[in-house]
This record gives sequence, structure tokens and C-alpha cells, in this order.
Amino acid sequence: MKKRLLNLLLIVGAGIIFWLIVTHPLNWGVSEELGDGFVITSDQSLLYREGNAEYFVLPFGVKKYAYNTKWIIARTEGYAVTRNSQNKKSLNPPHYWIIDKETPIHHSKQDSIVLYINGVAYPVITNGLMGPMDSLSFVDAIKKYNIPLVIN
Repeated sequence: MKKRLLNLLLIVGAGIIFWLIVTHPLNWGVSEELGDGFVITSDQSLLYREGNAEYFVLPFGVKKYAYNTKWIIARTEGYAVTRNSQNKKSLNPPHYWIIDKETPIHHSKQDSIVLYINGVAYPVITNGLMGPMDSLSFVDAIKKYNIPLVIN
């Protein structure tokens, strides 16, 4: 009798676990889809996804962001950034970024940039990335491109 009750409890428990997994799937690191292949992950990276491939847009440190069908604006913190290794001047955090989602993304060397974050190179493949900017340059760019988004 105890053996049957134990088997029944195991079957019911497995059924409940299966039901929870099916009805509440894990995101496996995806926090939010931003549209057009752009994704903010749970580790605060902004990625561009095409099929099974993922490309860095902002490798990590995205603390705040806003988006619509055309634009993504983001604020990153926690690291110094330069766009090339020869540029000795790096911007200290926070950094502001604008991504034009309507700009076609090409996966060629001429369309990629390398961000040096705390001395480590991160290849970033996107044509629509503007930044890093300080807060004043960011506000000017928001006005210039008439971007109807705000980062609080």
C-alpha cells in the first residue's frame, strides 16, 4: 500500500512539474524582446539576434533603456569605453547610446566596430549604433533625430 501511494505521489508530482514547465517556460536569459531582432538579456546585454546567431550591440551594463518601433535608447554603467584601441581618451560612466532599428544590419568587417571596455575588445556589429555619448550629447542627439523616448 505504501509503495502504491509513493508511486502515485511521484506520478502526480512529475505531472505538476511538467505542467509548470509547459505553462511557465523559463526565459533562459532573455529579459525582453525589443523588436526587429534586438533583445535585452538578464545579464544586461543588448544583443541582435538573427536566426541562431547573436551579435553584441552593447556587451553588458545596460541599466536603463526605452524603445519603440524605430529607436532604442540606452544608458550603460560600470565601465570605461573607447571606440578604438588608439583612442586613449575613454568616457567614464554613464554612457548613452542610440540605436536606429531601421538601419540595415550587415555582418561584414567594414560595418562593424570594436568597443574597448576596460581594455577588452568587444566586436559590435551594427550600422545603427550611435555612441558612446555623454548626457549633453545624448540630449542633443535626441532632439536632432526627434526621438520620442525618455530614459528615467
